[in-house]
Amino acid sequence: MKLGEWNGLVHRLPPETPVVFLCDGTKALEPGDYCDGLAVKPSEMWEGDGWRPCVLVELGEPF
Repeated sequence: MKLGEWNGLVHRLPPETPVVFLCDGTKALEPGDYCDGLAVKPSEMWEGDGWRPCVLVELGEPF
C-alpha cells in the first residue's frame, strides 16, 4: 500500500468517514504485532438502518 492511495481517498471522502481494518491472516493479532498494508479502497459498511461509505484497509499477515 502506498501513501498516495490513502491520500487519494482522504480528499474524496468526508472527514467523518469510518476506517475499517481487515486482517486476512491466519492468527489473531496480538499487542505489538505489525502488518503490511496490502490495499486501501472505498467500501461500504452496514450501520443499523443502511449502508454507509467507509474506507477498507486490507492488512497482510502479522509479524
